[in-house]
Amino acid sequence: MMKRCHFLHASAALAMSGAFPALAAANGQDAAVAAGLATATGQPLAPPSPVEHAAPPVDRTPPPSPHVVQQVGAERAIEEKWITVTAPVQDGRIGPPALTVATDLLVDRQPRSAADILRGLPGVAVRTNSRGETIARVRGVEERQTGVFLDGAPLAVPWDGRVDLGLLPAGLLGEARVTKGAAPIEYGANTVGGVVDFRTRRGPGKPFAYLEAGSLGSGSGSLVLTERLGAIDTTLAVGGITRDAEPLAGSLPFGQVSSEARTNTDLDATSLFAAVGTDVLPVALRASLLHLDASRGIAPEGDRPPSAGPRYWRYPQIDLTQATLGASATLAEQTEVRLVGWHQWFAQTIDQYRDVTYTARRARQQDRDRTLGGRLTLTHPAGPVNLRWAATAQSTTHVGVETALPTGIAGPRLRYRQNLYSFGVEADAPVASGIAATLGAAYDRAETPLTGDKPRQPALDAFAASAALRFDLSDAAVLTLSGGRRTRFPTARELFGEALGRFAINPDLRPEQAWLADAELRWTHRGLRLTINPFLARLQDTLAQRVLPDGRRQRFNLSGATSFGIDALLTQALTSNLRIELAGSVLEARADRGSAAVRRLPQRPSYEAFVALDWNLPDRFDIRAEVQQIGDAIDLDARGEVVRLAPGTLIALRAAVPVARAGSGRLSLTGAVDNAADASVFPQAGLPLPGRVWRIGLRLD
Repeated sequence: MMKRCHFLHASAALAMSGAFPALAAANGQDAAVAAGLATATGQPLAPPSPVEHAAPPVDRTPPPSPHVVQQVGAERAIEEKWITVTAPVQDGRIGPPALTVATDLLVDRQPRSAADILRGLPGVAVRTNSRGETIARVRGVEERQTGVFLDGAPLAVPWDGRVDLGLLPAGLLGEARVTKGAAPIEYGANTVGGVVDFRTRRGPGKPFAYLEAGSLGSGSGSLVLTERLGAIDTTLAVGGITRDAEPLAGSLPFGQVSSEARTNTDLDATSLFAAVGTDVLPVALRASLLHLDASRGIAPEGDRPPSAGPRYWRYPQIDLTQATLGASATLAEQTEVRLVGWHQWFAQTIDQYRDVTYTARRARQQDRDRTLGGRLTLTHPAGPVNLRWAATAQSTTHVGVETALPTGIAGPRLRYRQNLYSFGVEADAPVASGIAATLGAAYDRAETPLTGDKPRQPALDAFAASAALRFDLSDAAVLTLSGGRRTRFPTARELFGEALGRFAINPDLRPEQAWLADAELRWTHRGLRLTINPFLARLQDTLAQRVLPDGRRQRFNLSGATSFGIDALLTQALTSNLRIELAGSVLEARADRGSAAVRRLPQRPSYEAFVALDWNLPDRFDIRAEVQQIGDAIDLDARGEVVRLAPGTLIALRAAVPVARAGSGRLSLTGAVDNAADASVFPQAGLPLPGRVWRIGLRLD
């Protein structure tokens, strides 16, 4: 089958000079993942270096580190001078639990896409849904409840509230930050479960490049060049991902012709990224342009016969272009204003086929989206309190046409529009010696002025609030309590989309409301770092799906659901060259009694555990082994009956051997095996994870 793909990713950035931080940890916002995996809170726990993992005692006097913000204004640290930071870490700012995967760990884990970067993080699950999109779920919430940002701007397509993380090459990215719980006000509405915030590589610095090939025609590659030309910083990156098919572990009762290659799972994608930036204090500017172009197939559900209506879909076109303009200015001592604006164009074509041969098309759906948005943030002192005001506005217009095939008769050209607004304030205040707090409040609103051929919808609004309190228990231990209320409005697709006859609309959908609570204890001792994070989420009007008698699905609001559990992370430097990482999550998620036929929420594993050993002898080799255990879950089949999803184990191996010096960089031979045991693991009924994949390549860093 012909596969069309051209995946471009371009960004021109007017950014400020300074080294891109390898680790960030401070002020209740951020937890770095030691030597890549670590944790953070109000006062910075000194991050380990990429090679030496011993953790020195905490110095309560903020050190002049370029990796940690000490104050807002002219003396702010280099990380926060980058206006690509959505929610800056600031001195005295306390926030919910967060993890940062830094550049060094990105290199060690050899990810192919942005989705691979998030695998194995406590509280984060990465799955491919029935539309073929690779998405992230934080603590079991739906993917639309998790915000995804790139360099300060939202990346998800607003019509659907999702973005396919499997299309974005990992080589472009320099850091990923995951925030759980009640996210900071800069992220706006709809971040009920948490936020995934990516930042691109930047310099000036050494070039980065890799090229690899693997099983079943798979391959990926990236080239990133950074340079400073006078007062201008520039970045240029190209990349791509391709495969003929995903490998199949085990067998499926339906939808399979080959015993080795999963049906209709080919992918081709390329990318281009360019950035240019400058800072002339007290003003910094950044402009960016992102373009994605891809084509792919999606696997049909392997648990249902043709009579049950599996998705026989292909995406011959996926295009996303996003322009971003950012500016920041220091107005006075410790007073700063930041502005980010974005303009996104999105287009996709879905071809629906009649059967698993993918030779005769039944229908075609063409979608076109245009989104314009902006965020303004003002930070200033008010006596002993530091205030932060944030206002976000976004408008998106969606145009959709469905065409019956082979007749070619097109349906009406339907236009939809949704406007989102959010306005909030946060206050950072010292409470007592060793105790600090951040309090916040916000107002969110959603409007749908255009509804296609569907009934008009009333405007929806809600209030949000948050609070975080940090206790410095000792030089080695910090306790942070945080919580709040967040809202997610139904997307226009949830309100009006029928997905080529797969869904029946429900015009009475209400916003989801979530009350969130977290307690995070972090402790460091010599080479050991430990984080324990129990959490509770009480959700009202949670959106769920039910199966109608005619086989279609329909979204509806549960009266409520409760999720609780615990995330944990431990990293230990066993020797100067050997590190162990342990991460895990336990989750219980149930609907209220009487609100659903099945109380246990589907596709939520009861637990996930991750262990990694990283053995690094500089200039000789770097070997990494990972084991991930996924607990049992349930799902609903085509008839709405409960299906048990068995637990499974995934093993991954990584190796890199330096072979030569290339200018200021190092050339290494790399090898990787994903799902080394070829285990059959089902995160969703009829849709297994890929089987064993091997890769070999070259990397320059």
